[in-house]
Amino acid sequence: MVTINLTLNNFSELPALLNVFDRFGNDYEYTTRGIFRRKIPPVCSICSAPMVHNGYNPHTKQGLGEINIGRYKCLNCGSTYEEDHSFWEDMKTLLFDSFNYFFQILRYHNVSYDGISDIMDVIYPRSRNTILRAFYKEMEKETVPSSENIRIVHYDEQHPKEGRCQKYRLTLLDAKTQRTIADELFEDKNPETIKEFLRKNLDASEPVFIVTDFDKRYPDILKEIFGDKLVHQYCLMHLNKLIVSDFPKNTTIEHELLKYRLLNIFYNRENEIKFLEELLSEELNVINNKEKHQEWSKKAKKEFYQYRNELKLERRRKKENLPLNSLEKAKYNFNELMENIRTYDEKVQKRLWMINKHWLNLTLFYYLPGAPATNNPIESYYSKSLKTDNKKQFRTDKGIENQIKLTQMRRLNLLKKPQKSFLELFRLFTPFKF
Repeated sequence: MVTINLTLNNFSELPALLNVFDRFGNDYEYTTRGIFRRKIPPVCSICSAPMVHNGYNPHTKQGLGEINIGRYKCLNCGSTYEEDHSFWEDMKTLLFDSFNYFFQILRYHNVSYDGISDIMDVIYPRSRNTILRAFYKEMEKETVPSSENIRIVHYDEQHPKEGRCQKYRLTLLDAKTQRTIADELFEDKNPETIKEFLRKNLDASEPVFIVTDFDKRYPDILKEIFGDKLVHQYCLMHLNKLIVSDFPKNTTIEHELLKYRLLNIFYNRENEIKFLEELLSEELNVINNKEKHQEWSKKAKKEFYQYRNELKLERRRKKENLPLNSLEKAKYNFNELMENIRTYDEKVQKRLWMINKHWLNLTLFYYLPGAPATNNPIESYYSKSLKTDNKKQFRTDKGIENQIKLTQMRRLNLLKKPQKSFLELFRLFTPFKF
């Protein structure tokens, strides 16, 4: 055990000093002047002559402390040598690695770099740019196991009738091949029927990414069958239908704009929003005249519907789907709506709170390359196979990739936990305070 020569100033720090120097034997000492060195200097590596003590070199880390590392000098050849101070570097690495894990957790919860910097001001000051560089460097080291073996499927139900008898059609569709896994008719669709159907046609021991609508029974049913192997995505097209149903058919331009702002959370509706904002500014000139306003409103809505239809036809000609927003853009659009939630009608408020509650299940497709965001393939399959009446980030790419990787790591329990708490780590540096 290293010999520690205490003073009145560091007498209470003996446990911490023993912890720091526990790797060294009794041929080392920590002097009353705070110098760490060997009791008997080593022999010279050049001429093999005995060396002598020759003062020390201070090693300082701003805000943490300073340690004096002993030097040795050979009187024969004049060469010098400094004692090994890797333990000091290891202490700093341990602390700053813990900071990096802390940054990952905060970024997972969408805390901005400025916000993290403000938090660090009460722990150990770090600038925004320092945090950003440390976070990016750490994320480059992280690897997430491939999810290529995960089974991606669509699940939905249809309610056809056999004469006057109601039937229930349960269907599983393979997302990659677009082929049906199973398609069966049942007399009812109670939870036990659904469980039996899923167990029969899917391997519950393998990971599964499954897309469904918003039936309240599904989360408990799927969780019971697949447990931690489940990745449950809610269909974004079903969400859009729910949003549209929250607004009356004959809406004002203001309500139409709000509706498209909700639809713009996940799908790019910027063109429609820009068009509606221009109409809304025109409406201010006629809103005081009731007769003029009614006439203008009819004309404005007709113009908007024509414009919306032109956009739709243009996408069809180009064989393009409605573009999805990035995860960062979706979060930004949603947060903007949530900031003014108290100004909206009760239905809209409830819809926003519902989206907030199910945010993870609405965004899981971002984290698995090629995963679907909707149940459109199975809806298309239904429309072709059996038609039924009355059937309805980040400012940079790298930032978005890191956010996606963080969520994958969290789901796979790969986010590391520090070996020691900040309190324990700072305690190691207490004996070396300036």
